[in-house]
Amino acid sequence: MASRGVVLRLLRHDTRAGASLLSKASATLRAASQSSIATAGKRASIRCSAFPSPSQTRAFSKSIARKLTDEHGHFDPRQVERESDEVDVCIVGGGPAGLSAAIRLKQLANEAGNEEFRVIVLEKAGELGAHVLSGNVLEPSAMNELFPDWLSEDNPSRFDRATPAKADKMRFLTQNSAIPIPSPPQMNNHGNYIISLNELTKWLGERAEELGVEVYPGFAASEIVYKSDGSVLGVATNDLGVGRDGKAKETFERGMEFHARVTLLGEGCHGSLTKQVSKKFDLRRDSQPQTYGLGVKEVWEIQPEKFRPGEITHSMGYPLPKDTYGGAWMYHFGENMVSIGLVVGLDYPNPWLSPYGEFQKLKHHPLFREVLEGGKCISYGARALNEGGFQSIPKCAFPGGALIGDSAGFLNVPKIKGTHTAMRSAMLAAESTFAALQNDTGGTVFLFDYEESLRKSSIWKELYEVRNMRPSFSTPLGIYGGILYSGLEAYILRGRTPWTLKHHGTDAAATKPASECAKIEYPKPDGKISFDILTSVSRTGTNHEEDQPVHLQVEDWDKHTDIAWPKYQGVENRFCPAGVYEYVEDSTKEHGVRFQINAQNCIHCKTCDIKVPTQDINWQTPQVTKQDIEEHFSTHGTGKITEIKLMNGFGFIEYEDAMDARDIVPDGSDFKGERLTVQFARGPRRKENFPAPTDRPNVPRPRRTIFRMLISGLPETSWQDLKDFARQSGLDVVYSETGREPGRGFVEFETANDLKTAVEKLDGREFKGSRVTCVPDPYEDRSYRDPYRSRSPRRGYPPVDEYDRRYSVPRGYSPRGHFRERSPLPMRREYYGDGYGRRTPPRPRIEDYPPPRRPYDDPYGPPPPRYDDPYAPPRPYGRPRSPPRGEYAAYERPRYW
Repeated sequence: MASRGVVLRLLRHDTRAGASLLSKASATLRAASQSSIATAGKRASIRCSAFPSPSQTRAFSKSIARKLTDEHGHFDPRQVERESDEVDVCIVGGGPAGLSAAIRLKQLANEAGNEEFRVIVLEKAGELGAHVLSGNVLEPSAMNELFPDWLSEDNPSRFDRATPAKADKMRFLTQNSAIPIPSPPQMNNHGNYIISLNELTKWLGERAEELGVEVYPGFAASEIVYKSDGSVLGVATNDLGVGRDGKAKETFERGMEFHARVTLLGEGCHGSLTKQVSKKFDLRRDSQPQTYGLGVKEVWEIQPEKFRPGEITHSMGYPLPKDTYGGAWMYHFGENMVSIGLVVGLDYPNPWLSPYGEFQKLKHHPLFREVLEGGKCISYGARALNEGGFQSIPKCAFPGGALIGDSAGFLNVPKIKGTHTAMRSAMLAAESTFAALQNDTGGTVFLFDYEESLRKSSIWKELYEVRNMRPSFSTPLGIYGGILYSGLEAYILRGRTPWTLKHHGTDAAATKPASECAKIEYPKPDGKISFDILTSVSRTGTNHEEDQPVHLQVEDWDKHTDIAWPKYQGVENRFCPAGVYEYVEDSTKEHGVRFQINAQNCIHCKTCDIKVPTQDINWQTPQVTKQDIEEHFSTHGTGKITEIKLMNGFGFIEYEDAMDARDIVPDGSDFKGERLTVQFARGPRRKENFPAPTDRPNVPRPRRTIFRMLISGLPETSWQDLKDFARQSGLDVVYSETGREPGRGFVEFETANDLKTAVEKLDGREFKGSRVTCVPDPYEDRSYRDPYRSRSPRRGYPPVDEYDRRYSVPRGYSPRGHFRERSPLPMRREYYGDGYGRRTPPRPRIEDYPPPRRPYDDPYGPPPPRYDDPYAPPRPYGRPRSPPRGEYAAYERPRYW
């Protein structure tokens, strides 16, 4: 975890908001110490600061730009100085490669006794794994090296969602048949696992934080920061509040810099920072151009009788034409889940071809249709992939940093696997980085050992053996010649040939004019197996405001139309798997059409940046302004907002009063088309702002209500998923929690009518494959309890056990009609030196007191041990209620609430 000073430095900065357009599904709100709002990736996160401090609070500025604008009205945003933070290693990208590098670095540092070694991971998504598509066959060699016990039953934190690969199938498809063909040795999946890469990324993030890695989701690095000598100093996040014309708006805020001794770039395929350093240091001077593929994928839940766990099917041929490289897959994993997808090489020549349309045709092939019929499509996504292989690997080290994982392009295309090579390259970079920093004399660090270790590693050998397979499909022999040559390479030559085939030019340059190619007509989707493109986009969870600034920038739309339309007849509309680009009929235009960008549909695959022949589309991160945030949050609650800080993926809100943060935007409310999820996090303990007894933390507790709905029959789940399920009723959910008993949980609503409505709508509904029972369970007799009043031991009374699960120190017998204040701790220690400090000191005999106990005949047994920590877990307290003695009447204790 980050130190307090680090957090304050982060809070003082306003990075750019909106990494991937206001979350795919929801935004997360955490309140207590800081309040943050964000719009990034699949989740927008909000933390609410209840404890502003002078060091991190500053008055709102009407306009920084206005102060720095000259007499001619010109303003250069670079005049505003960025705030910065210094770390040992900064890793850009929270995927498998970035997290593996961070974990390996901290493992080495902790082994060396250097626990202060700072490693941070910046991830543009609102949460780890949000930008990773599920469904992956993992070769576990790198994972076994990083965590030898990652699947061990003896490891309580093991990864428990891996499905062992079993049957392998390879098929060549024609329109109506599937011809079995031999699987090359590279596609043998014995010993591999089918996993959700999204879940694996989250799991790696948890392990990284356990080791002390500082992981910051929602920070999208957009710029490389250089030293005076030209070497890399670190990275900077985007500026916020830049208008469509590139000028600073009233809400302009400068980005933040992260200065590091070494910067590792693990952005994945076609990363923006990777392009910057590659150009500056000419990293591709000795390599061939990178070539790409587009992977279009869906995850289905199929009928149980059709589910074959661990089965892996790969295919090639139909529906792609002979001059287009690509293939399909179908993986059975999890519980009745199937991942199905199609990869299309983006060097295809025909501008009429649509990868999305080809994927819809694929699903109607009998091989896939028989499995999918009767099932349900759960999710959809698309991503660009590196396919250049060995020939396209650039120089990976540069002054001050290195490229790791898919940023360098270590995907093994014939194997259709790249996670293990990405992780291994990251681990090699981590080892080289740590060794270099141990011998650092204060100058620029260059990772010479990293380049050398890559060439000696299994990555180099693996990619060298298959270097000629992918280029063989681009020869005049076409797909059949590529199949024959690849088989020869796989079984006989194994990369020992003295030649290395070359790639063509860029994928954009491979596109032919539309007049030279046959037009392709795609059938209308049936809505059961195949779907229209907007329906699929809705399954990604991505949603953007139609009136927000367009993040897909084209400098001159009319000029783009003049060049692209006559020659390519709208290729943008067909290569995009989300329907972002289209040409609309417009008689006022020269060509009768008008170029239009539907930016709200974008799912961030970046295919347009790779494939568009004109190479004039520039992808930028969408924006949300402070004014948007203030207007939205000022309509909820009565607390005064003193500060708003926006970051790339999240931000912070500070309130004047400590308790205002708890009643901010209701859970599930809508913000710019997205639903906010509200949760609360502990903040700093500042007793001057929140007075309380010295032995108690002064942290505001989550807001609760008495209108509780009890849910039983639950599968294994989290409180977040339980809250999402409750929101299906269309009502605001105040609080949710999974119970101690397996299969039980509860949620709380605002009003009694909301509770009644929720029970009617949710009772008997299916949740994660299980039918759950919902019943009202209000605890209306729950009265207010002073959180700082001493009290007798708690009993198993709901909602006390479920409320905060923090038990008080066990109390001794007290016959008074009220609850006495706890005796001061020092007094007890001075009075008793024998460990019996929990008892009340002797008092004079009173009429209604029972006879004094004998010194050593104590029916209660020895007293419990002293508890120094008031929040330590409770110990069994078996002392019974005092029995009546002699003529004394039985004593009836009052209720605790």
